[in-house]
Amino acid sequence: MEYIRNKVLLVLVLLTGCLAVQAQNINNKLWQDSNGNYINAHGGGILFHEGLYYWFGEHRPENGFTTEVGVNCYASSDLQNWTHKGIALAVSEESGNDIERGCIMERPKVIYNKKTGKFVMWFHLELKGQGYGPARAAVAVSDRPEGPYRFVRSGRVNPGIYPENMSEADRKLTWNMKKYKKWWTPEWYKAVNQGLFVKRDLEGGQMSRDMTLFVDDDGKAYHIYSSEENLTLHIAELTDDYLQHSGRYIRIFPGGHNEAPTLFKKDNMYWMITSGCTGWDPNEARMFSASSIWGPWKQHPNPCRGRNSEKTFGGQSTFVLELPENRFIFMADVWKPKSLMYSGHIWLPIQFDEQDVPFIEWTDEMNPLGQSEWKQVWSDEFNTDGLPDTTVWSYDNGFARNEEAQWYQKGNAYCKDGKLIIEARKEEGRRNPWYEAGSNDWRKKREFIEYTSSCITTSGKKEFLYGRFEVRAKIPVSGGAWPAIWTLGSGMEWPSCGEIDIMEYYRIKGVPHILANAAWGTDRQWNAKWNSKAIPFTHFTDKDPAWADKFHIWRMDWDETAIKIYLDDELLNEIPLSETVNGTIGKGTNPFRKPQYLLLNLALGGINGGEIDDKGIPMRYEIDYVRVYQKQ
Repeated sequence: MEYIRNKVLLVLVLLTGCLAVQAQNINNKLWQDSNGNYINAHGGGILFHEGLYYWFGEHRPENGFTTEVGVNCYASSDLQNWTHKGIALAVSEESGNDIERGCIMERPKVIYNKKTGKFVMWFHLELKGQGYGPARAAVAVSDRPEGPYRFVRSGRVNPGIYPENMSEADRKLTWNMKKYKKWWTPEWYKAVNQGLFVKRDLEGGQMSRDMTLFVDDDGKAYHIYSSEENLTLHIAELTDDYLQHSGRYIRIFPGGHNEAPTLFKKDNMYWMITSGCTGWDPNEARMFSASSIWGPWKQHPNPCRGRNSEKTFGGQSTFVLELPENRFIFMADVWKPKSLMYSGHIWLPIQFDEQDVPFIEWTDEMNPLGQSEWKQVWSDEFNTDGLPDTTVWSYDNGFARNEEAQWYQKGNAYCKDGKLIIEARKEEGRRNPWYEAGSNDWRKKREFIEYTSSCITTSGKKEFLYGRFEVRAKIPVSGGAWPAIWTLGSGMEWPSCGEIDIMEYYRIKGVPHILANAAWGTDRQWNAKWNSKAIPFTHFTDKDPAWADKFHIWRMDWDETAIKIYLDDELLNEIPLSETVNGTIGKGTNPFRKPQYLLLNLALGGINGGEIDDKGIPMRYEIDYVRVYQKQ
């Protein structure tokens, strides 16, 4: 955003500001979120959506084991620094409700349905006061990944339907359950294998306890759960909207006593890792494979290797997270029944041997995306509704720069539902308090204010020298829109103070572009030297026609050698600091070797914004978070 002022900016700020606590992802240690609170997300799973990883898990109490709060949600862009997004699905205060406070909600998993645009959560549910008898599957749905989720229903699975791989002969068998009260006998094993419990539960539906979800390459989704008194695993297909079971399912390893299933796919081979059933105590992991999700499934030896591998390193499987380039992370819980809230987390890379068979070895510290050199030093997640935090942000006021159409004011920037909204509005008949008849100053010669918007800035309150700056935002793209994420230095007038445009969007000769720029001083006042990259908007929309409807991550990596600006991990511009030397007005200094502060704004029209389309007003620029990291 080109910046012109007649006054020298004099700013005194602290470099580091308030330090947030980084989640170190050290296995078997307490992991903390960005506020320094313990990550309470057990038996959970992770959803990746539009540049963010969402971690859903059981909110476990400090004492006891029933669910008193609900399902927690955390979000991260790097799998290292986690922000608490709140309770994704809360318990109900209604007596008799399926998810009434005091029920048991376990193993929540969330998947995204591309056809419906909905986020669907399934979990294992036990009704209040009924122990582990109900053994239900429950489903909830949301329009947003972090929720809130709306509870839909719960119940047993596929009532009245036999599994596909149960023979006709076994389906016709009848059982006297009194004969099989004694478990683990040869006769009992044979009966279980032939469907003793399937037949028992046929009318009301099959039991569903420990579970996971899996979405295949074709978009089909599957519910994998421990059934038949935790003796047998079932794989059940979901309907196209992911909200019900289709009626198609199989049972695998009858009597094998598997729970805590996880499922992943590599090179057209399906792999499943489970645990045995020993309560809160760890046991030896099991592993299975199949070339079709419908089987047949083959059992393999324990995938864990090394010390304590016979106890799955003290943990129990909960989820396998798939990363780019065929990389996978095995996630497990280290249960602490005396205080389930403080149960630990284990994340370990899944490796593959020369036969392409998975195995898992212990490592003390897990760094999934290779970014452990960065430590988060400040963020604003905009989680408190109302005006932005006044200890961090201040506001431009009035007509600011570039002959833009909007009058900047405080009220057009506000936080709602975990987002910062900067809203441009149309005004009717509002007089310009700066108006002077006959003035040649563009700020003063306008008699009326036609539009309002906001520009918020950390000037005078927070500056940073070097680091990784990350902003997740959804930008407006209608006519006249000029949203920006940028930085300025203090102590010199523009452009000798230095300007970095992490993001600008506007039309160049009528054609929309996204820009990544830097500017510094020359020998002439208010005349800048620019290093600018303008990328046609079609570069992004050709890949994703719905690009403008989604959030994206803009990032700047800045050190003493260069400024690198990225959009969704694509490098847009690299600016060597060896070139960014001011002219005589800036006394030959390098503004990018001094601290800079942040600005977020939505401008309209002006010298670059172009003609304003009033049909696009009010116009909303949404920012999910701003985060700053520095090297450790």
